Amino acid sequence: MQRVELSDEQRRSFGLEAGESVRLLDSRRRTILLERTGLPNSTAFPWDCDLSLSADVRSFPLADILHFLHSSSRSGFLHFEAGDHEKSVFLHRGEVVFAASNQSFDRLGNCLLRMGEITAEQFEEARAAYQPPGHFGKILVERGFLTPRELWNGVKVQIEEIVRSLFSYDVGNVLFWEGEVRPDNVVRLSLPTRRLIAEGLRRRDELIRFLAVLEGPRVRLEATPGVQGDFSGSERALYEFLGEGRSFDEVCRLAAIEPLAAARTVRHLQLLGAVTMSQSSTDVSDIPEEDVRKTGDDEVRTCILDHLKLMSELVAPVVAVEGAAGITERLGQVIEEAAQPYPVLLSGLEVGPGGAIDPEELISRALRFPGERDREVRLALGELISYLEFEILNHPKIANPEDFLDDIASLRAQL
Repeated sequence: MQRVELSDEQRRSFGLEAGESVRLLDSRRRTILLERTGLPNSTAFPWDCDLSLSADVRSFPLADILHFLHSSSRSGFLHFEAGDHEKSVFLHRGEVVFAASNQSFDRLGNCLLRMGEITAEQFEEARAAYQPPGHFGKILVERGFLTPRELWNGVKVQIEEIVRSLFSYDVGNVLFWEGEVRPDNVVRLSLPTRRLIAEGLRRRDELIRFLAVLEGPRVRLEATPGVQGDFSGSERALYEFLGEGRSFDEVCRLAAIEPLAAARTVRHLQLLGAVTMSQSSTDVSDIPEEDVRKTGDDEVRTCILDHLKLMSELVAPVVAVEGAAGITERLGQVIEEAAQPYPVLLSGLEVGPGGAIDPEELISRALRFPGERDREVRLALGELISYLEFEILNHPKIANPEDFLDDIASLRAQL
């Protein structure tokens, strides 16, 4: 690759800012590929490897591309770009060994905050003390917020999360350079690429369900005034356009953000306390008796019982390895959080020993719901099932979690 000298007119036509330049990546008879250089927070492209693949993910989904690279044991550097989002993955013989992102959502501190490894107060204290180009994780250890072992695990989860997040994009472009490419800090993952792909697709499905909630006519998003978050460009744009009675779709258009990526951004802003979400109906008792719809009662009842049966199966292995108290408490916390988008069905819902939920209480609430009850039940209980599947896959005491999920796949298919 070599740097290309451009005239002022050419720089303007390419939209280059001060300090930016271009390098020649590939030149053929009909096409020329240039790299924009000098951008902040961007991982450098390999200079000693061959660019062997270029694709639009609308036609070639990232899951298919990564599956091909894994199954053919390719080594190299994969770069994905969509708007101002950049993510890079380093592969060795088809397995992920490192990943990087320019999004604040994917930074180590935000990842540790989502994991519950650090508190919001510890995150803010460490961020205030951080000075580039130092290591953020070192500050967390120095202040006693994490042990070195906990930091190591957090970095591995951060890399895994970046890879999983790739599958929530349905627009963008991907490039792949083939050859041995070693990042400065290699962290080898314990999870194989195939499993990361499966988990990423599961996360994408969960995000699609959350997107369906955001696009509902009763949902309102409001920006929390005065929040000074470490926002990236898309996060800042979405935050600034919230409020004033705008729908989620309108906010996406104004911020020029693809809806699925915007849904992921909303989740992160919620975690930082920068966004609140509410619905117009918040209490079952607010719904008049005459508004209770009687059609489709059997279908709703069956839907709830099928979901609770699957939840019972998912809870069982956790209870077997650690007892009932832990999962009961954690599931209660998940229900409390999920009650924000689904208040009619989940607000105040009690969890019994071992994660048991009274089906009649849930059916009674569902039959009082004035909207699309079947859809609301699937979305609300789908949140709980997605969490339980995630816990099983990541539980340190459950052996062969994929085999267990395969065994109950028929129950999943009935939902």
